[in-house]
Amino acid sequence: LTDLQRTEYARVCREGLARLGDDITRAMREKAFGFLSLLTRLRQICCDPDLLPWLKAEPSASGKLGLLTERLGEVVSSGHKVVIFSQFVTFLERVHAVLAEKFPDVPRYELTGATLDRQKPVQDFQKREGAAFMLVSLKAAGTGIRLHAADYVFLLDPWWNPSVEEQAVDRVHRIGQTRTVFVYRLITQGTIEERIQALKAEKKQL
Repeated sequence: LTDLQRTEYARVCREGLARLGDDITRAMREKAFGFLSLLTRLRQICCDPDLLPWLKAEPSASGKLGLLTERLGEVVSSGHKVVIFSQFVTFLERVHAVLAEKFPDVPRYELTGATLDRQKPVQDFQKREGAAFMLVSLKAAGTGIRLHAADYVFLLDPWWNPSVEEQAVDRVHRIGQTRTVFVYRLITQGTIEERIQALKAEKKQL
């Protein structure tokens, strides 16, 4: 987390708990919308504080954007294709803008729930020679696409259901894939994202 993320995370936590009270079970039952809204806000802060409707922040205020661009610099210099997943379409839009600035010569493709012709960006990405980025929302990654031209995957935010993430990765690690696939999960320390990871591990054990 950057300093701005850390400060905003603590403030939203403090104000959210003041509204919901100390009895979490009761809050989930009687104030479910407010409870889920708080969880979403915390997850957004972990990605990029600019996702909050009341805040305007530079890309440098997101620890994930900084780490992502650092890693991508190493990857694309070797000509690799990369698939980047997020649950938040608005975060993917931020990533797209940052990639356009940092890597203007590397083509960028998108696949979200709003994409009408899903096959065109997929085909263009698959056929493209050399490095390329494909930005995909987790909801759009369920079925019907193959991205095995890529060999690097970045999951920008954890999702509660591990099978959803596995389905996303399977878009790249499919029949026809001949290379090792490297999967990176960006998790902010000391936040709800670590708790999500722990819950997923417990689910797998069950």
